[in-house]
Amino acid sequence: MIRNLFLNQTKLQQPAVIDGEICITFQDLIQKSRAIEVRLPQSPWENAAIYLPDGSDFIAALFGIIRLGKTAFPFNAHLTRHEIIPLLKQTVTDIIITSSTFRPVMEEIKALSISNLLIIYIEECQPEGVIDILCPNDTGEDEPMILLPTSGSTGRAKIVSLSERNIESSVQGYIDKMCFENMPEKKIRYILAAPLSTAYGLMILCACLMKSFPIVLLKEGFTLDTFYKTVEKHSVTHYEGGAMVPLLMEQTAGRPVPYDIHGLKCFGFGGSKVSGEALRRLLHAYPGIQLWQGYGMTEAAPLIAKCTNPSTEKLDSVGQAIKGVTIFIEADGMIKAAPYTVGEILVKGPNVMSGYYKNEEETKKVLKNGCLYTGDIGYLDEDGYLYICGRKKNVIIVRGFNVHPEEVETCILNSLLAADCVVYGKVDSTGNEIVCADIIPQDASVCREKLEEKIRTYCKTHLSGVKQPRKIQIVDMIRKTMTGKIERKRGE
Repeated sequence: MIRNLFLNQTKLQQPAVIDGEICITFQDLIQKSRAIEVRLPQSPWENAAIYLPDGSDFIAALFGIIRLGKTAFPFNAHLTRHEIIPLLKQTVTDIIITSSTFRPVMEEIKALSISNLLIIYIEECQPEGVIDILCPNDTGEDEPMILLPTSGSTGRAKIVSLSERNIESSVQGYIDKMCFENMPEKKIRYILAAPLSTAYGLMILCACLMKSFPIVLLKEGFTLDTFYKTVEKHSVTHYEGGAMVPLLMEQTAGRPVPYDIHGLKCFGFGGSKVSGEALRRLLHAYPGIQLWQGYGMTEAAPLIAKCTNPSTEKLDSVGQAIKGVTIFIEADGMIKAAPYTVGEILVKGPNVMSGYYKNEEETKKVLKNGCLYTGDIGYLDEDGYLYICGRKKNVIIVRGFNVHPEEVETCILNSLLAADCVVYGKVDSTGNEIVCADIIPQDASVCREKLEEKIRTYCKTHLSGVKQPRKIQIVDMIRKTMTGKIERKRGE
């Protein structure tokens, strides 16, 4: 079904992607994809990476790969070469589709580590004339279609392997929850503020392609004013992305909005939990908007639960399980059926990954007894609504991205500027989680301000933006347990 999305598209001349002032029709997108498809090698290969910013080129590259029955490996375009090289080597990926903008990075990678890397620059894949749309290669619904990296607890990435069945079940579960039949579908337009290199972004992309809804992309670093302006200009009805926009709207409630946003009807968001109280204030300030908070993780492709315009009594919930998925709670080593039992959240359904790519050891830790062990703590109420209490794992969620503190700690220690350090998440004044680091200097005589500047510079070179510490404290001591393990802080 996912690989067939272009083949089944009937609204070829309608907008598919609106990127600033550029409007790409479904026909344009399909032709771009076919141009990439014919540039990919005929010789045997399994995986091809995508290193492109969000936009029509990224989407075209994605479908150019998967329509051939191959596996796409999308990267966030902010990853450094230090992060890209291990991912390519770990998955034996020697094809990467990118832009000439990144030519220096690609040439460095090729020269330093992967001499046989085939680099396909998107600018060289322009369609010439009309290219026929062919049936995609049928490789079976359970074969890997997408690989997504998620930071490993030891600094080595775990690669989530998602099949067509996994992604399709998540997409269909999302569509089922959204009740699109309640408004004219020809008027629906989405702002997508979730990166396309994430499971969340890919799910919304596929849902929009399946329903022929135009996608409006927001540029990085957008402001609330830019958001409002975009909503008015493109008659946007739906938003999907991080919680930053609704939180900013709630914090500025009561101020006049200089744009017409009355067409904005539905807010879907994930990645960061938003309190029920904040949502109540948002609903009061903007009574025409419905809120659709959800819960998911990359290993579940990603959607597990989503609210369907909940009553005010359920606003602290992330919703009920999507169609075909069952949520369990494990407490004290046993599956508990009683409502309000707090324990680890387990998930069973066709959306759950087959495992981590060629990593049986890590797979066995999370796939047990036919369930995905999420590492999150929560409970179900008597109506099956899920409530999240906290995280069993140390993961820090920054704008929807999972950041493992161990990876950041390894980077800081590798700089040789720190004798020891601890990295943890903390919620800032906007309600978003940020990466913080307490550091014991290697040389106590070094000026603290200069040391902080050097560490930031090193992290900027070796880590992508979401992983870089936003707050650094130079300390004299880091608390540890009796066994020598760091006592991790938790943001309030």
